[in-house]
Amino acid sequence: MGSVKIKIISVVGKKDTGKTSLTVKIIKELRKRSFKVATIKHSHHMLEMDRENTDTWKHKEAGSETVVGIGSRTFFNINKDLSLERLLFLIKLIDEPDFVVVEGFKNYNYAKISTSKEINDEFTLKNVDALNIKDSEIPKLVDLIENYSYDILDTLYIDNCGLNDAESIGKAIISQSQERKDNEKENIKENKEENKEENEKKEIQKQLKELEVEDVEVLLSINEKVIGVNSFVSSFMKNSILGMLNSLKTEEYGIKDFDKVELVINNGNKK
Repeated sequence: MGSVKIKIISVVGKKDTGKTSLTVKIIKELRKRSFKVATIKHSHHMLEMDRENTDTWKHKEAGSETVVGIGSRTFFNINKDLSLERLLFLIKLIDEPDFVVVEGFKNYNYAKISTSKEINDEFTLKNVDALNIKDSEIPKLVDLIENYSYDILDTLYIDNCGLNDAESIGKAIISQSQERKDNEKENIKENKEENKEENEKKEIQKQLKELEVEDVEVLLSINEKVIGVNSFVSSFMKNSILGMLNSLKTEEYGIKDFDKVELVINNGNKK
């Protein structure tokens, strides 16, 4: 398994400003580019994933806290409010997408595309008139998303640059986008702009490398709180656990290679 990091972009805005239609266009363009995409929809209203009087609906009505329906598709109906970080963690376990497109969740510090002028914070990549945007404008918008969306967690370490929280790292990445927008206003020639965009992308990757959050291969959650680890801690945990697993006779279960290991520890002996 490669890096467990994915790119996350939120589409935010007031009601009836075209959030869903823009989200659909972004998804289609990402799929055209052969990216694997997952989506999360936030709603203040009750979302019903099952029709009334179906068997799984009856399970829920009878009192089941979690209902899983499996057929040609699988769905989960959980009677619990999950944080965005927790949902992203579970998506990584289940599907490992390249991008997660989130509709809503405007108060989280992920990169955002806003469909309302009133919603424009330091994490907003671009404000878009989603009701009137042309299809020809979508590729350039997705270029922006591809270059500047991110998945950075709060970490347990302090790096050389002094940044160890998701908010600060996110601001550092978005600031690169802000500089690009300022330069666009100065009408930089197209060929110079393409070179600058590529250089900015390389600079972001360099910063992330220095922050030791690239090449992370371990997901960690404690008491349902997602904990970020740097590459050193990730490598240490991975090698320690794989070392122990190598001593087990997993071939008896038809397992020869450890492509992906999922481990849950119930700690009865608390600190």
